[in-house]
Amino acid sequence: MKISSAQSDLNIPLIFSFVLMLTIINLKSALACNLSADSHPKIIYDNPADNCYDLSNHTVKFITTEPGVSLEVLDWGGTGEYIVLLTGLGDNAHVFDNFAYQFTDLFHVIGITRRGFGKSSKPEEGYSEEIRVRDYMSILDQLNISKAVFIGHSIAGGELNYIGTHYPDRVNKLVYLDGWDYGEHKHLAQPPSLDFAESDLVTLNSFMAALVRYNGYREPNSAICDTYTRDSDGKISGTVSPPEVAQKIIMSSAVTDYSLITAPVLGIFEKWNPETRLPFYHYLDSEKKAGYDEAWKILFDWRAGQMKRFKTEIKNSRAVEFSECYHYVFINREADCAREIRKFLAE
Repeated sequence: MKISSAQSDLNIPLIFSFVLMLTIINLKSALACNLSADSHPKIIYDNPADNCYDLSNHTVKFITTEPGVSLEVLDWGGTGEYIVLLTGLGDNAHVFDNFAYQFTDLFHVIGITRRGFGKSSKPEEGYSEEIRVRDYMSILDQLNISKAVFIGHSIAGGELNYIGTHYPDRVNKLVYLDGWDYGEHKHLAQPPSLDFAESDLVTLNSFMAALVRYNGYREPNSAICDTYTRDSDGKISGTVSPPEVAQKIIMSSAVTDYSLITAPVLGIFEKWNPETRLPFYHYLDSEKKAGYDEAWKILFDWRAGQMKRFKTEIKNSRAVEFSECYHYVFINREADCAREIRKFLAE
């Protein structure tokens, strides 16, 4: 089985700002989920032997946003204004199972798994930024949330752009976690990736270790278990998301007029330099390293342009950068992100 450390289901690059690190397996099969709109307590997976668990003290709801489409909504509780956490491409809301508690002392924190991923519905269509954001607004309406702080990672940057420009009355503040305007990024060549070894896929633990080794961050167990499928022997066999979903989301990315965003904005980004490399770079052969180096020059220039746009075109914005975050700034620099966000939200 050929599995890449940084590619999509269709052998096209995922649209992450940090060269699309999220691991998606190149398989045709998908796990179908039949979801209800009922509320459930936190999930402890049925079979302890499979090493999957969810110990985060949240509730889980599946809220219908249109006929046949229900999205997973996690609620970590708290009091005060609402924070809505939106994930990167391929992730589910459990990726915030630890980070969410940085704010529950001051805010009521929820997270949404977008359509096509995790335990949310996986319809054939409806993956444009417009429809994805419409899902979120439907959920807020049903939860009687009139306004919120929206915090989005990676591909959710495009969703924040859409929310900020089309639903300004629903926004208190926006926080971008290494998320950008990806309208042009989809046309750029991407660096080559690394294929996992068969030994990496044998167990969940070996796979999670490989993810950290190659990608540089460790997601919560619950997030990984809701992203990947396994066979009867416990070997990683695929992803729960249909292979075409990522491509549809990537291709929907649009260039945003940042000047239309009027809400206060904070951006927390990975600090790049020409020598920045993902951890798996060091495992590539010489030919792939050369290809990576060439592609990186183009991506570096693209990102520098995006940073300039973010700082100059958004009227009320502030940007901070941290080194060696490997895109998941809220995991690898959790304390720094929490400090900056809490300060920003107190202003």
